[in-house]
Amino acid sequence: MFVTGGVTNTAQYQNRLMVYDPTQNKWLSRSPMLQRRVYHSMAAVQRKLYVLGGNDLDYNNDRILVRHIDSYSIDADQWTRCHFSMLTGQNESGVAVHNGRIYLVGGYSIWTNEPSACIQVLDVSKEGKEEVFYGPSLPFASNGIAACFLPAPYATCPNLQPLQVPHHKIGNV
Repeated sequence: MFVTGGVTNTAQYQNRLMVYDPTQNKWLSRSPMLQRRVYHSMAAVQRKLYVLGGNDLDYNNDRILVRHIDSYSIDADQWTRCHFSMLTGQNESGVAVHNGRIYLVGGYSIWTNEPSACIQVLDVSKEGKEEVFYGPSLPFASNGIAACFLPAPYATCPNLQPLQVPHHKIGNV
């Protein structure tokens, strides 16, 4: 299990990355994230971790939405800033992974002080051709939401086709 970021009980934003090693029954530190993040999401695709969204504090200690995406190579213990960014900031979002795509679902905007119905899709299935696009909107706005795909054959799942085609595709960011 990997954990990133967070805020301490003394209100300090963190950029830490920790991994639990069950063979040693202890938590181990790894290379820290490139930026502090809280209320962000994280997903694993092909031995990389991706951190998306969340917020940080600026030089005035005001919260700012984080739109860039960072990836962590588990094998190299190294963070990289992705050359593509989120189309809009999202924090307190759910996250689900399916076929090399990361779905960032719902969330909360610190700019509007409202929950979101937005779904952004990060396609990392083809290295060098990664892209971010809008997926279908939720039928309701919600933050603190959870999301997942069923680990079942496609034929037994509800129709996933609308999630596989970028209906609201903006293009490469």
